[in-house]
Amino acid sequence: MLAEAAIKNQISKDSEADNKVLIVDEEQTNRRELSNIVTAMGFSPVFANAGIEALSQFRKLNPSLIIIDVMLANMQGIGIAAEIKAMNVNRFTPIIFVSQDSDPDIVLKAIDAGGDDFLQRPFPAKLLEGKIIALCRISDLYRQISQLNEIRHLETQSAEQLFSNVVEQGNVALDKIEIHKQPAEVFSGDVQLSAYRPNGEINVLLGDFTGHGLTSTFGALPLSETFRAMTDKGYEAKEILAQINRKLHKLLPTGLFLAAAIVTLRADGTVSIWNGGLPDVMIFRNGELIHSVPSGHLPLGILPSLKELSFETFKLEENDHILLISDGVLEANNEQGEMFGLGRCLQSIAENERMLQLSIIDCILCELNTFTWQHAQSDDISLIDIPGRIVSEISRHPLPPKLDKVAVALSHDVWNWSIELQGQSLNRINPVAEALSRLQGSEGRGERWNNIFTVLTELYNNALDHGVLELKSSLKEQPNGFQMYFSEREKRLKQLKSGSVTLQLQNTRLPEGGRLKVRIEDSGSGFDSANWLKKMNPDNLSLLSGRGLYLVSELCESIEFTNNGASVEVVCFYI
Repeated sequence: MLAEAAIKNQISKDSEADNKVLIVDEEQTNRRELSNIVTAMGFSPVFANAGIEALSQFRKLNPSLIIIDVMLANMQGIGIAAEIKAMNVNRFTPIIFVSQDSDPDIVLKAIDAGGDDFLQRPFPAKLLEGKIIALCRISDLYRQISQLNEIRHLETQSAEQLFSNVVEQGNVALDKIEIHKQPAEVFSGDVQLSAYRPNGEINVLLGDFTGHGLTSTFGALPLSETFRAMTDKGYEAKEILAQINRKLHKLLPTGLFLAAAIVTLRADGTVSIWNGGLPDVMIFRNGELIHSVPSGHLPLGILPSLKELSFETFKLEENDHILLISDGVLEANNEQGEMFGLGRCLQSIAENERMLQLSIIDCILCELNTFTWQHAQSDDISLIDIPGRIVSEISRHPLPPKLDKVAVALSHDVWNWSIELQGQSLNRINPVAEALSRLQGSEGRGERWNNIFTVLTELYNNALDHGVLELKSSLKEQPNGFQMYFSEREKRLKQLKSGSVTLQLQNTRLPEGGRLKVRIEDSGSGFDSANWLKKMNPDNLSLLSGRGLYLVSELCESIEFTNNGASVEVVCFYI
């Protein structure tokens, strides 16, 4: 409403100026002649006989038309016209030059200075009248277009704000993750997303659609919806990326695609990173770049399906930082046409560590703004700074009190669900997310499934990694152990031709909440579960081994191993 009022106020001011014509001429006879013509047309003439006076009258009265004598004080009229046009870039005020000289060079200089028409004396009054009518018609059209553009700009700004709220309002951990978004136009083609998985892990995605402006936002809504829905259901990053790619390939027109990077960070600092088409994802420790993850994949939306998705996995220290940037940062130009580049980016971070103690994003922006100065921004700029530790906002759901076994026995509302994965299906299908979707679909959504998801994840990963793939946790204790462990895991999964994992759920609905029995069995040789149960104490567990099963035992009513440890059954209650 305020914007519309401002536009109406400007229209009113323009209307007041519509009847004023500024006549700039040293000769009184000429001024009288021109005055008679414009007065007869219904205009109100105002006069100036020198350059300074003409500029003063223009600023004060904002006339709708100006008639200038070219020969005013040694052709000063041409300079006045140039100054008026420079001051009046957002409004069209027609200028008619009159002169007794028809020299083509003079005519050309007058037009180059901003003149909109030229008359040679003597001329008939009707000729001037016709030119004034034509130029006023053009001026009216220009004003209408300017008003429509202003309304369109205000509507676009409102649409962008609404659009950004829809896309980004679900972002989490914004008090810990620093995000900077700087669009080249009203709409940004860059998208920044963050969401928690049910077990407290956080997914962070930076996406950069081709180009910028409105057309680059076509895929932002399906991107954000898919990212959040699948993260909320517990799907892993590779499954989320595969689904986003399928949707964008189907939706986006040819030539439009999404360069993206996704980061999955656990509470203990274990991070997995995938990069498809963005500048290097960088990890910093005390201002020093300790690792980069370059783009190793095509952007999303180009191919109908993603063949292989490889992630790099590390263990971060608490004060480490992960930096994601769009190419608008590195490719920003100064007036000399130089690009900002990676070197200046790294130098600003290193110098900041020694001196200013700004955030990583602030120090890059300070250096970037100094480098580009007033040069126009040509691409969207985005930066995301993720700390090495993020404590999840998702709290463990309180464990319900032990329920009466009679209530369980008397319940007549029981359903069973199971899935068996063999060979390469173990590499393609996430049974934990499938199980959680089944629970949410039948028993409703909510935080009560946080504990259940953690139990399912730990048990399934234990069965797959140690039972089927025969991976040893001790591998993580070596230098670069996490990357070695997960690289070996991916390698063995791709080569898997046999082996199986079965997941079974039995849900019993109770007057308040329910009872869930989970059984997971793998084709591996098992482990010494009896010995582990005897030592089940966090003080006896190594940093990287056994803690997952201990957590499961804390969240469940009971835990029982059979088949030499290759089968496990737990019972959980939920409210």
